[in-house]
Amino acid sequence: MRRLKRFGILLTLVGVLLGGIPAVTAQAKTVAQPAAIKKLVKRDFRSVHGRWSVKVTRLGSPVSMTTGNRHVQAQRSASTIKVYVMLTVFQRAQAHHLKLTRTVMGNLKRMIYYSDNAATNALIRKLGGFKRVNQTAKRFGFKHTHLRRYMLDTVALRRGHDNYTSVHDLTRFLTLTYQHRLLGKTYDRKMLALLHHCRNHSKLPKLVTHAKVYNKTGEFPAKGVQNDAALFKTKHGVYTVVVMAQQGQQYAQYRAMNRLGRDVVHYLNNHA
Repeated sequence: MRRLKRFGILLTLVGVLLGGIPAVTAQAKTVAQPAAIKKLVKRDFRSVHGRWSVKVTRLGSPVSMTTGNRHVQAQRSASTIKVYVMLTVFQRAQAHHLKLTRTVMGNLKRMIYYSDNAATNALIRKLGGFKRVNQTAKRFGFKHTHLRRYMLDTVALRRGHDNYTSVHDLTRFLTLTYQHRLLGKTYDRKMLALLHHCRNHSKLPKLVTHAKVYNKTGEFPAKGVQNDAALFKTKHGVYTVVVMAQQGQQYAQYRAMNRLGRDVVHYLNNHA
């Protein structure tokens, strides 16, 4: 019995020497990188008050980290809800239920490039209202996403109706769109092209250099909301960084997002 036990130990040691070390190293890397990123987040967001949540992923790898100063859940979306309106427009076009006319495309560009609220409301009405967008969000697995009011509808807000999403849903949207796994290559490329031309790079992308950026921001200063969902494509890899913050002070939120975008991309570029 002792001989069998010794033989088993010997086989284990041989396995480690021949092939186990890289596996252990990869496992350690998978654990260490999210921990290091979480440390960066905590450092960069130490002066941000209110509720905030962050999710960082490296596409094509097991590196993924989610954190926040409270339980990470759905938060006020502000204009990040517009990516799901865009998704619904293209999904309806793909199903031949809506034509991508010059007016529709113009509204899509204004909605994503400039976060135009009138263009967004026009598209929601064109789709038939909130129900269509919510059905699409549910169909594609965006569990925390709900469209419950038009843009700038203060009456609905006073009645307690607002739009919500989460860092999980926004990360999933960016990831699947980039990988052409949402609507397929043709329409996912159209969505990426729109996101690439978003004019607001004042938050996560501001201090990032040498990266192609695809993002959508959300702002609702009256509620202390500052959000940004960004995908960075660099020569070292592709990363998503999503931040949602509410009930906070705008200057501190912007400064934290500026630093976080720079620090996360720099870290991931140097730990490929």
